[in-house]
Amino acid sequence: MTRIRRLPDHLVNKIAAGEVVERPASAVKELVENALDAAAGSVSVDLTDGGAVLIRVADDGVGMVPEDVPLALERHATSKLGSDADLEGIATLGFRGEALAAICAVSRFTVTSRARDAAQGTRLAGEGGKVTQRLTVPAEPGTSVEVRDLFFNTPARLKFLKSTATELATSLRALSQLALAHPVVALRVTNNGRAALTAPAAKNLRERAGAVWSWEVAGRLLAVALTAHGVTIDGLASPPDLTRGGREELVMIVNGRPVRDPALTQAVLDAYRPLLPRDRFPMVVLMIALPETDVDANVHPTKAWVRFRHPRLVAETVATALQQALRRPAVVPGVPVEGWGVQASATGPASVVAEQAALFGDAAEADARPLFGRVLGQVQDTFVVSASDEEVFFLDQHVAHERVIFERLRRELDAGKPAAQALLFPESLDLGPGARAVLERWRAPLEQLGFAFEEFGGGAIVVSAVPALLKGDEPRRLIEAAVDEFAGPKAGEPALDRALAFVACRAAVKANMPLAREEMERLVTELGTTDTPYFCPHGRPIVSRVSLGDIRRELKRSW
Repeated sequence: MTRIRRLPDHLVNKIAAGEVVERPASAVKELVENALDAAAGSVSVDLTDGGAVLIRVADDGVGMVPEDVPLALERHATSKLGSDADLEGIATLGFRGEALAAICAVSRFTVTSRARDAAQGTRLAGEGGKVTQRLTVPAEPGTSVEVRDLFFNTPARLKFLKSTATELATSLRALSQLALAHPVVALRVTNNGRAALTAPAAKNLRERAGAVWSWEVAGRLLAVALTAHGVTIDGLASPPDLTRGGREELVMIVNGRPVRDPALTQAVLDAYRPLLPRDRFPMVVLMIALPETDVDANVHPTKAWVRFRHPRLVAETVATALQQALRRPAVVPGVPVEGWGVQASATGPASVVAEQAALFGDAAEADARPLFGRVLGQVQDTFVVSASDEEVFFLDQHVAHERVIFERLRRELDAGKPAAQALLFPESLDLGPGARAVLERWRAPLEQLGFAFEEFGGGAIVVSAVPALLKGDEPRRLIEAAVDEFAGPKAGEPALDRALAFVACRAAVKANMPLAREEMERLVTELGTTDTPYFCPHGRPIVSRVSLGDIRRELKRSW
């Protein structure tokens, strides 16, 4: 006698429901996605007790003809796929044909639908996946699905539901992400008859973010936009001082589908990490568009995860887009200076001494913002350590000084030509054809910064002057380093800024270099006055920060 047998359909449906419908939020998400796929312009969601007692989703989409309504309740019946080739480029939110059948298998359900060109609608009702009633009824164009007593016939799943507040919060989180993903669709959500989310049709993503996250928050979000290598990133991101205690507001939308992807989330956090304490998270919504054939949504029954053909490329593009938005001038707001006074040195109060002018240039403004607090000291002759009342900062002294010099040189360029140092004995260089071509291409920006060259052409190149900041460098090694730096492509970076970054890097203090207390204080103060104090000109982070709140918790310090 055979021990293997086919499972009955009702049991198969319950097993499928266990994969697709984990909780009320899963049913809400699947039903709203069906409404969006039906070209709805308006969707309303009514919940009772967070969806455990009632879920009703109504839309004004294309609706269904009478013959299609019962088919929609069968497993693997869908209008969204025609052949296996369609799986290679999925363009809809749903495609498996499982969700509605799975939901109906574990609930008491009513489905009402009317096609836009039909005179009347069709209503099916039943429970546990079985249709017990079919009627022709007057109805508005579109589809309405009513789900009552979810998991009434699967008590094992029912007992795992959380509190009403928790289930409602989970449903609203899923609906908020769908609302952000489709701003042109009006979405209204009620719970126990009270409005829980109202998002009118919006002109753009910022308007929709105002409805979902508040208008005050939306007004402060930074625009994110980048297209590279076939990937387009559009969205909004919070400045570093607008954060949350969790990751719920990190919303990644791939071709209109909100997804959970660890690599994308990590790319976002890496872009912000130098700017935020480790226990704070930004508010980000990113629309990621790429060819449908480069992303596979057929990974998990809930369709919450996707697989990319080139995952590293997508993650790097996301990180680059956010970094560009965060490095704009004046992204970080000013910090009030009351109560800080003069920085203290090891022997008592001290202002910046004149001897440091050669290293750090002119004195910083007296009211410079203490963005990184008071200097505490130096670690491994490489990292300057400072602290505010809430955080401890570790600043890489080399890249910090790069940023300071870069912005000082840019100001000097705006005011006039930076200081140059004429060589007492001009140095002749014999370079290969490739190196000469690179130097010729970069001659104009280098001469703007104080370099002077003679006899370009087939013969030797003569260096007769260098920027005053680099007068201590050997000219031959300086030019060889410049050729190496400029030979590689860096798309999108202005030539002058790249040349400025090269000079700043060569002139900056190096790692493993001891600094006097006054030098550290001067460096930290001047860094706080720059437009972009968190990244060096090459894009490396300058500062790592640790929240004193984290330290207090770890050491069980209650004050």
